[in-house]
Amino acid sequence: MEIHRKTLSKLAKKIKKGIVVLHGSSIQYRNADTWYPFRQNSNFHYLTGWPEPDAHAIIRIDQGKYELFLFVLDRNEELETWEGKRLGQEGAEEFYGATKAFSTFEFKERFSELVRGYVDVYIDYSSPRFEDLDKKLLNIGIPYDQRGSEFSKANLHPILPIISEMRLIKTKEEVNLIKKACEITVKGHIAAMKMAKPGLYEYQIAAEMEKIFITHGAERLGYPSIVAGGENACILHYSTNRETLKEKTLLLIDAAAEYGMYSSDVTRTFPVSGKFSPEQKDVYQEVLSAQNSGIRAVVEGATMRDIHRKTVKKISQSLVDLGLVPYGVDETVSMMHYFEFFMHGTGHWLGLDVHDSGSTEIEGIPRKIEKGMVTTIEPGIYIRQNKPIVDFPILERDPLFLRERRQKIGIHEAMKLEKNEIVESKKVSHKIPRNLLGIGIRIEDDIVCTEGAPLNLTSGVPREVLEIENLCNS
Repeated sequence: MEIHRKTLSKLAKKIKKGIVVLHGSSIQYRNADTWYPFRQNSNFHYLTGWPEPDAHAIIRIDQGKYELFLFVLDRNEELETWEGKRLGQEGAEEFYGATKAFSTFEFKERFSELVRGYVDVYIDYSSPRFEDLDKKLLNIGIPYDQRGSEFSKANLHPILPIISEMRLIKTKEEVNLIKKACEITVKGHIAAMKMAKPGLYEYQIAAEMEKIFITHGAERLGYPSIVAGGENACILHYSTNRETLKEKTLLLIDAAAEYGMYSSDVTRTFPVSGKFSPEQKDVYQEVLSAQNSGIRAVVEGATMRDIHRKTVKKISQSLVDLGLVPYGVDETVSMMHYFEFFMHGTGHWLGLDVHDSGSTEIEGIPRKIEKGMVTTIEPGIYIRQNKPIVDFPILERDPLFLRERRQKIGIHEAMKLEKNEIVESKKVSHKIPRNLLGIGIRIEDDIVCTEGAPLNLTSGVPREVLEIENLCNS
């Protein structure tokens, strides 16, 4: 597993001397003795590649070089008959580059000998194993030398910020895995576009698409598929997928395959009957224009904050042109009236997790996009059927201030304040054009920042109106 050896070497150069302790995922049970399909913890996979549950890793780093000690499930003929083959300690050493592998049940007793002589320990504070296992073992393995003491002299450092920074910039091998996930996802979306027609259920479209994903090598879905017909498209995380597709409505599909543990993330919106109505086309073209602008902006030196601000301004102009807001562009932005129709970010990092690790800021300053970063670009406009008249607050609002306040006093208290501020403000009632009610459109693609132009990994799924209509009617 050369990709993980390179990752460990990079980690060792960053830490130089210390111990890294990580724990893999365990089987999660649905009920009784029925379990969910296993997926390894993303960070554990990133450093080790180990695919089986209940594993632990101690990575010993000295002078910028690493030793990997894996603790894995034993080979067991009886259990393998029930649960499937295990690689065992031999497999951990032969195929996954472990310096030495042990039984997972030896983790506690071997911990002290492996960490002896080290003081700096890098650990995952978010793991439930930190409180019930790591702290106790550190007290024994790196004890404070005082009679009766029950604490450690280890210098504890959070490992996740280091891994997150590493994961943010993808290697060529990682980009190739994401590219493969995208190629599979493209096939599924094209099949869904060809299949969809009035009278079918949303789940039938989902089933066909997901079958294509698995047929072409996806290990699993990147996330639960959203197949939202008609006004369901205005529910951002709609996942019921149980309703019937109706004539002259749109179908929004947000679904993707995972390959080699890396995910894609794609959304398309298209007409169930094969042709956009004039109103649907108008809204669609506005969202597409905003997305094209966002995609072009994924270049070295740009920031996600700038891309979002530009998208907000462009969408706000669209809302004015469509008659969805009471004032002009400047007021729509400054009073956040756009938020009624575009209430999410323009994009997010993509990788091992569909919302991948890595901050968009460094100490409050927007992070500049670099070569090898992968992001989605996904603007949308959602015009809810149940809101034919909207009371817009006449109130200056700054999303950056609102976010900082949420961080400072907590999201629940901040949301109470926001609600009270809106309730107490003056309002302007605005009637939404009736022929636009119930239209929900989002378009999403996966973009790699390169030395040159942005690389759209999912451009194989049509986005232009005529291309979509031709495909839906093919």
